[in-house]
Amino acid sequence: MINNFNKFLIILTFLAMAALSGCISQDQPQSSALSDNATDKINVATTIAPLAEFVRAVGADRVAVTVVVPPGAEPHTFEPTPSLMVDMSKADLYVMNGAGLEFWIDRLLQANKNMTVIDSSKGIDLISESEDEMDPHIWISLKNAAVQVQNICSGLIQVDPANKDYYSQNRDNYMEQLKALDEELNSSFAASKKKIFVVHHPAWTYFARDYALEQVPLMENEKEPGPKYLSQVIDLARENNITTVFIEPEFNPKSAEVIAKEMNASITTLDPLAGDYLNNMKYAGRAIASSLT
Repeated sequence: MINNFNKFLIILTFLAMAALSGCISQDQPQSSALSDNATDKINVATTIAPLAEFVRAVGADRVAVTVVVPPGAEPHTFEPTPSLMVDMSKADLYVMNGAGLEFWIDRLLQANKNMTVIDSSKGIDLISESEDEMDPHIWISLKNAAVQVQNICSGLIQVDPANKDYYSQNRDNYMEQLKALDEELNSSFAASKKKIFVVHHPAWTYFARDYALEQVPLMENEKEPGPKYLSQVIDLARENNITTVFIEPEFNPKSAEVIAKEMNASITTLDPLAGDYLNNMKYAGRAIASSLT
């Protein structure tokens, strides 16, 4: 009896230790997961996908990024949704494009008055689009992108000063890639005899300024062209042997296709809002350079 009772005690002790061990092993991973997902990362919201790449390039695994304007949407006419307002309430940092792109920003910021807001256009030489508006397409310039990356780095350091060196190193690495691509494109356009390229929507103004090019839009004052303006563009295209019209996926291509046919030109799509910024700019730069040969 004594032996059986001792065996019973040993079994109970073993089971109790196993149960205790099981509780500990369950609690530890849950605590670790909470730390990784909720407490360590900075929640950053930003307007468009190219800016999100800049944030990820600088913040790397220290940030979780929300893009406000979804792929395929047009930032000029975008309206914040209720679900977006909920996401915004959780953000630590908001990175604006600036230059007037976010005309709806005041409504968006009402969701979270405590988050830090960074205007990435600070320090950029803006181009006037009309009498009272600036051209907001600042990111479509590798030189401007470098300024935006610097501003984003400053914002992340403001929110998370303990990791200043980490953000600064990431910033420098990404800016080296921007510089290398800028030098490649500068060499390509310097060798081009033609300097004029035709676009549907005039988003490439800063890009044209960087490389001493002339962007000719089919749209007249952001609207479909009238007969007189259209005739002038077609004549210009014929005089300069322009055989490509660049369109954007965010705009209906029908009118551009009709005009391109009249010009005897082909259609090429360029997406200013693509998320893979460096590869997208490389593709766009080479496509425009090829149209000038």
